Amino acid sequence: MTLMESEKRAEFFSEAPKNQMTANDAINKIQDISRRIREYSAIIRDTTKTLRESGAIPELADAIREISSVVRDTAKDIHRTATELKESGVTGEIARSIEETSKATQDTIQTVKDTANQIGEAAPQTSKAVRRGAERVKEESTHAAEKIKQGVERVKQTVKDRAEHV
Repeated sequence: MTLMESEKRAEFFSEAPKNQMTANDAINKIQDISRRIREYSAIIRDTTKTLRESGAIPELADAIREISSVVRDTAKDIHRTATELKESGVTGEIARSIEETSKATQDTIQTVKDTANQIGEAAPQTSKAVRRGAERVKEESTHAAEKIKQGVERVKQTVKDRAEHV
């Protein structure tokens, strides 16, 4: 025995008679409904008996009692811990530490900005000084190279003169 599916049940009750119902039709419908009520009553009795005999209901009740006890104990522990933290002042210390860290971070950021600005201001002077130094090295090395050339030419001439006198 199964319960009538909801679609079939809705269809059964929503069917409007196309023509007038006779007394026999009404009696047949009433008998059909009575038979279904008896079937459903039997199904409900069997289900209730099975649940009672299986021990599922007391087992479910025990599980609910156990979990509610665990939830209660956990809530108490959380409350106790929160109270201890509040009374110990730890939360205030944490807040102060965060505030101090924030201030130190802001100071550090400002110092880095100031340093970056100083580097930016000094960079043009530094690059000019490096260019001037490079130009001076270039000039002096060109001058030194010229003197070396002259010295090499003198040595060549001296060697040539001596070679001719020999």
